[in-house]
Amino acid sequence: MWQEETDDCQERWRNKFVVDILFELKFCITGTFVKTGSRTYDLTMDDAAIIDGQFGYPVELESKFELGILYSDDKMRIARGYRKIVFVYLRTDGVEQK
Repeated sequence: MWQEETDDCQERWRNKFVVDILFELKFCITGTFVKTGSRTYDLTMDDAAIIDGQFGYPVELESKFELGILYSDDKMRIARGYRKIVFVYLRTDGVEQK
């Protein structure tokens, strides 16, 4: 999601979210972002799995929603999306965009 934004309103890219659930279990979902406006994206999250060490167990899950960017700078992005939930994304790779 931290790719550089362009004027192309049909810009697409894949992104993966991984969440620690319990002990060694992780929930992983991959989705496609399509830029639909200067501060909005359509998201389709469609490839999910529960990860246990080296093994993954597929989960039938698909979700589509619009993500609106409320605030963005080099270190943080705040967005409103699924069910009007506010998401805060923090840059952890140490790279600053210009």
